[in-house]
Amino acid sequence: MPHRVRAEKAKAHAGPLGPSPLALAARLLTVARAAAIVPFLWLFVAVARDGRDDLGGWLAALYLGAALSDLIDGKLARAAGAADARWGLADVAVDVAFNLSSLACAAWLGRIGPWVPVGVAILAASYFSRLRADGRAARVHGPAYDPLGNLAGVIYYVLVGVVVGAVSTGFPEPRAVARLGDAVFLYTALVLWRGRPWSRAQLEPGSGAVASVARSRNSSA
Repeated sequence: MPHRVRAEKAKAHAGPLGPSPLALAARLLTVARAAAIVPFLWLFVAVARDGRDDLGGWLAALYLGAALSDLIDGKLARAAGAADARWGLADVAVDVAFNLSSLACAAWLGRIGPWVPVGVAILAASYFSRLRADGRAARVHGPAYDPLGNLAGVIYYVLVGVVVGAVSTGFPEPRAVARLGDAVFLYTALVLWRGRPWSRAQLEPGSGAVASVARSRNSSA
């Protein structure tokens, strides 16, 4: 759908008093995911470094909530006809902040190599610098679609989940987690080498990492 038609549809659904309830719920989920970053990191450190096993369940629950919100906010936004590039960019920024800070914390605690969050940071910087260089057109329509770039975001969520499982339950073992982190770094390097780190789909609201791959699977079914 062309951006102008999408914007007009979103405006029509917004109504005179602002966004529809579904659109507002989608945006609140994105904001809630951003607000969850600090408590998530606190729980992560408390469980992984301080041995607070009693908080492991809360850590896992907060992670699952963050991942699920990335799936749900996009569905709500599209159901409300409120998809737009601005909230899509916000969604991507929140995903980057959540995954990058979590992986940086994991590296600080020695669970993965420091090169893993460094690779994520370079990939994110590449994406946002491309948007800035391409100007308004790129911010509206996004770079060319790249399935490898889409998958990268999902892989980061998965790696965070694996680390959460390891610190909460002891499985998988630390060596396996570290090797998985190395594999993720190699994949990040591959995406950077390809030169197209993110997709157009990720510029639509709620089109973060988990949501984008879920949509691609649904469309191919």
